[in-house]
Amino acid sequence: MTEDRIEVLVVDDEMQMRSAMESTLARLGATVFTAENGHEALSLLEKKPFDLIISDMRMPVCNGEELLKAVSKKYNQIPMVMVTAYGTINQAVEVMRLGAFDFLTKPFSMEDLEHLLDRIKGRSNNSIVTSQSSEARKPNKDSVAIITQDSVMKELIQTVTHIASSSASVLIQGESGTGKELIARLLHASNTTIAGPFVAVNCAALPENLLESELFGHEKGAFTGALATRIGKFEQANGGTLLLDEVTEMPLSLQAKLLRVLQEREVDRIGGSKPISVQVRIVATTNRDAREIVLKGDFREDLYYRLNVIPVYIPSLRERPGDIKPLVEYFLRKFSGDKISDIPDSLLDVLQNYRWPGNIRELQNACERAALMCKDGKLSLQHFMLAEGAQGKSRNNSFQSELKAGLSVADAERMLIYETLRATENNKTKAAELLGISIRTLRNKLNEYGENSDELSPVS
Repeated sequence: MTEDRIEVLVVDDEMQMRSAMESTLARLGATVFTAENGHEALSLLEKKPFDLIISDMRMPVCNGEELLKAVSKKYNQIPMVMVTAYGTINQAVEVMRLGAFDFLTKPFSMEDLEHLLDRIKGRSNNSIVTSQSSEARKPNKDSVAIITQDSVMKELIQTVTHIASSSASVLIQGESGTGKELIARLLHASNTTIAGPFVAVNCAALPENLLESELFGHEKGAFTGALATRIGKFEQANGGTLLLDEVTEMPLSLQAKLLRVLQEREVDRIGGSKPISVQVRIVATTNRDAREIVLKGDFREDLYYRLNVIPVYIPSLRERPGDIKPLVEYFLRKFSGDKISDIPDSLLDVLQNYRWPGNIRELQNACERAALMCKDGKLSLQHFMLAEGAQGKSRNNSFQSELKAGLSVADAERMLIYETLRATENNKTKAAELLGISIRTLRNKLNEYGENSDELSPVS
């Protein structure tokens, strides 16, 4: 790197793409060299070093993945960024595992390239700042404790820590209570290239008018009750990570505004006169099948692709029963200290065969109850006060006995909702978690059935 001028090698078999990137990068102050395939790029690398390599993934001669492997082996000090389209996202995640610095998703903007160059400059010239940021993050790292012995979870954690330094958006999917926010915090804490905060917002908990102000902020006097200027979550998270929890519950009108922020990297406060630039890593979570919601028309497809650059799926607790024992031991230590020293094997066997519909959250609550109920240090199943039978069967079989051939899916869904409400003593929030839907969806279903949801479910 000569002074502030970055030397970039652009590798792409399409002449128009090479030319467009060369022109854009030159306008941003970079010195640009080009190659039309991986072999040509390696020949250039033998003659001179570069500060950055930007390579397309799909090329007929020595593709991007092959080039990455060669660069990682011989020139691993040079950061390499892959360019991918929506159809190759899974391959992009794989190249991140192979050592890519980051990847750009087509179509990308001049601002995306500018942000990339700024990161490369910081990586090369500001080692002291990076070191300070790393030190500042250590408390965060230590606070993110993920207890697992499961091979799938271990691989997931390894992937998350590997992609942490990327600015690419991440969509975390999994049932309620599986630890999606914990994974998001691990992703943030593992990123030593940023010093900004971790900020979370629950997209399902706020009505549309409040959610917009919460996300984007507002100016004083922008609407009735706006007595002072409010800084939105995007601005609060500037330089850090913004978690959009249960993003699929966001109203369609706000989805369009969110998409614009992700594309332009700037927000407009309600009542504001000019946009405000922000640099934020977006992590979104949902307990539903996001692709299915897109197909139903309840979630924008373009926003889905913007968020789902790096997909992460967290398995349910029943899919990893080997984690039951270490989690039970961890939570009992947390809630009882040394009061409970022994967990009978017979009890562990029962807990490992229980379905845990509320996943780790339910297990944590059950362990807290057990710690409170156990007076003499001798733990038993009764202390856990599980919502279902010890072997994972329903407390009553009324729902199962009413299921029969010819029953419509709509009727079965209605029966399941009522059965879940009975099992949770009409607690709509808990019922929605067990059903894997939002509280808003549950209320809408009850309205469809002609029920007064407030009378039916006094506990919310």
